[in-house]
Amino acid sequence: MELVCEKYKEKVDSEKAVCRRPTEYCKFRGACLLHFLARERAGEEKKEPEDRGGKGKQAGQAEVGEL
Repeated sequence: MELVCEKYKEKVDSEKAVCRRPTEYCKFRGACLLHFLARERAGEEKKEPEDRGGKGKQAGQAEVGEL
């Protein structure tokens, strides 16, 4: 599938979709598929840290009138 940069009217293949000028202002960025796909790929590369079973305190239930 071929995508188009609305700002510069450049055609980009969806497999290599990436904003070529990510630091410049773009009024189309909120609805830009190129920007969305690039961020989605970046999120896949960056893995979430695993929960290591920490022993943090859990908050108890609050009672009415308690501050």
